[in-house]
Amino acid sequence: MTAVMPERRAIAHSVPAARQGNARLYDAVIASGLTYEEIAERLAVDPKTVERWVNEPGRRPYARHAHAVARVLGTTPSELWPSMRPQDPAPEPVTLRPRVMASAHDALRRVEALDLGKASPTEMALHLGALSSVLRTVMDFIDPATGATA
Repeated sequence: MTAVMPERRAIAHSVPAARQGNARLYDAVIASGLTYEEIAERLAVDPKTVERWVNEPGRRPYARHAHAVARVLGTTPSELWPSMRPQDPAPEPVTLRPRVMASAHDALRRVEALDLGKASPTEMALHLGALSSVLRTVMDFIDPATGATA
């Protein structure tokens, strides 16, 4: 019995101006010279699945298939699906020295306890100076570039 080979369908190279779907994946498939059927065969998926990845907006394969498609096409998953790009790690939380924190709490407590109706201008200036000093120390610790004053 003779096996009938399926007809090799080339992917159309003309793209309408308002193309829907994954243009990055489409371009990579065209550049590879492979058909949807050939890609599907290498990935052991249905050719219609590959076609959906290319033509349906927002369609994205499982991670294992995305990596396999990228390998077959000679690129990376994040190049084909930018939403798969690893996110930058969250910045490390700033930890202030216990002494700075104690000074900040003390200055804040004193300013909050200040009775503005009864405090003298000198007393207010002293509290404001202490609070300003603590804030400057905290700012210098968080961002040393802002430490220099004019």
